[in-house]
Amino acid sequence: MNFYKNSRILLISIIVISTFSTCVKDGDFETPKVDCTEPQIAATTTIQQVKEMYTFGGAKIIETDLIIEGYVVSSDKSGNIYKSISIQDKPENPTTAIKISINQTNIYTRYNVGRKIYVKLKGLAVGYSFGSVQIGVATGDGLEGILSSELDKYILRSCEVEEIIPKKVAISALNKAMLEMLIEIENVQFKSGDLGKSYGNANNTATVNRVLESVDNSCNFLDEVILRNSGFAKFKNNMLPEGKGSVVAVFSNYYDDFQLYLRDTDDVKLTEPRCDYSDTFQPNISLAAIREMYKGTMVEFGINNNYVVEGYVVSSDEQGSFEKKLVIQDAVENATGGIQILMKSTLIFEQYKPGDKVFVKLNKLYMAKKDGVLTVGFPKGTAITEIEETQIVDFIYNSGVNFTIIPKEILISEVVNPAFENTLVKVKNVQLTQNELGSAFTYFSGTNNGFRTLETCNMSTKLSVFTNGKATFSNELFPQGKGNITGVLSNFLELRTVSDIQFSEAYEACQVFIPKIMITEVADPKNNVSARFVELYNAGNGEVNLTGWKLNKYLNGATTVSGSPLVLTGILIPPGGFVIIAGSDYKLLFDDIPDIETTYISGNGDDVYELVNNTGTRTDIFGVIGQDGNGTNWEYLDGRAVRNLAVSAPNPIFTISEWTIYSAASNANITHPNSPQNAPDGFNPRVR
Repeated sequence: MNFYKNSRILLISIIVISTFSTCVKDGDFETPKVDCTEPQIAATTTIQQVKEMYTFGGAKIIETDLIIEGYVVSSDKSGNIYKSISIQDKPENPTTAIKISINQTNIYTRYNVGRKIYVKLKGLAVGYSFGSVQIGVATGDGLEGILSSELDKYILRSCEVEEIIPKKVAISALNKAMLEMLIEIENVQFKSGDLGKSYGNANNTATVNRVLESVDNSCNFLDEVILRNSGFAKFKNNMLPEGKGSVVAVFSNYYDDFQLYLRDTDDVKLTEPRCDYSDTFQPNISLAAIREMYKGTMVEFGINNNYVVEGYVVSSDEQGSFEKKLVIQDAVENATGGIQILMKSTLIFEQYKPGDKVFVKLNKLYMAKKDGVLTVGFPKGTAITEIEETQIVDFIYNSGVNFTIIPKEILISEVVNPAFENTLVKVKNVQLTQNELGSAFTYFSGTNNGFRTLETCNMSTKLSVFTNGKATFSNELFPQGKGNITGVLSNFLELRTVSDIQFSEAYEACQVFIPKIMITEVADPKNNVSARFVELYNAGNGEVNLTGWKLNKYLNGATTVSGSPLVLTGILIPPGGFVIIAGSDYKLLFDDIPDIETTYISGNGDDVYELVNNTGTRTDIFGVIGQDGNGTNWEYLDGRAVRNLAVSAPNPIFTISEWTIYSAASNANITHPNSPQNAPDGFNPRVR
């Protein structure tokens, strides 16, 4: 009996095995085909026509007997795609696709990749979900998935299963018309910042974004796209491959952000050697040339110029300074310029230490002035903002070579020199101004930013030292005494650490310094109007920086300044020194190079010149504002006005007794009427 019973069991088993051997492989799942009967149904409309039925607002319920057909391209077998299928209109070279929301998991066992399906739309709805048009069941203004118990009512399986050929497309060519298609992107690799990470987060079930970047055959960066990985994906703990190659995925979006969904890691074929950034970051332009591109408006570096600039890191946020910015200069020693780069990152020093040689790829970056300082980063309107943290490595490559930066030693009077902007300098022989002795770097408590003012006795220039309120030393006492201070120079000096201050000498009580800059000659040569000049003289005992000072001109009795005032920024005038501001022919007639060559000097004998300091206060003047000089005692037509030697200080009120006038005018009020002066013999510039 046992033999007979066992024989029956064996026979039944053979029959079952024989029956299932007639099934075809459906992706990774064996689907019986014995009873497959092609449904007697035909599409009455297209996927694209259904998508066009949606108008902004609530979900649109379909009330007519519409039927679409399509081929399944998604799979939830790995757990990365959840409660939905994506179908496209053709297995190869599709023209449109759509997502169908289904309230069920393990959908792949029923609707496998390549399976042709028909969707009966009556009773379903087409709506908008997270930026894309989808099919589902209407619920209020939104959509929810089709219940598993009703799937057979709406979705019919065809016996046809086709091989899906992914649509090959470049990242830059992706658009909303391709949403939910199966696509293939070639020449991609994971961003270097993602290397060493897994697809997902091993510690929780949160969804994680990784970034794929595309490159050309020369390893130039082209574009990037998000690869979105579910925290429930079976492959989330797998490490990202480090090579370069192709990726097949379902193309989706989250509003305006495009993103890819993997069906399985088998679709990731990064088998070629990845692009080494050291090959793509080859310098081809200098920092000086980059700075010269700025002409007052934002510079767009574009994507085709492929500018790469070399620099050396001089900033550090290790102590809390230089928040969200990196400063590089063009040389290890005697730098001639630098640039600051904004980046949305903390602990920048861990990647870019002072002295590191770095390369900056400027593709897709912009440059403008931020708070008066030339700055590189992302655009925000007409301003510059930070590079996103995940994208920093796309733009800045660390060579791995470190140098010792030698700061440029300068005097306080040189801090206004634009050549030193964004460079590391050592300012010599400075100290706190007397009113700030006993102060902290910022304040003794709190996290507000702060400025302290340094001076050098007998020099008018002051230096502002900035400290971030989050710096580890912000609430410490600012060192007293006198000496040298090292920092990155912009509109102010920013310190990296307290050790950048070396005050080893005793504090010196400075005498109050009052600049004595005078107008000492106004010239209108009869033989050449382009040789007109105005002479300034420093009658004081200390060097004066004229940054912020202006020379104003008033024409023909005007009470308002003519045109834009002449800015004297960057001019240094030592005690007993002169500044000549002149027309274009001055250098030819006087064999002397003017300090400023300009057409602004156009006074023809009856015009006023006014000297204004950096606080906007008038310090000296020649002529009477609101009065035409023609016929007055200060008319210098075809001649000159010379300050008398006995005058040793500027005077904000015009006093004719301080001047000697030579003029071609027949005017008895003039010191020397009928005395035209020809250049150069009748003039003595730079002589007092």
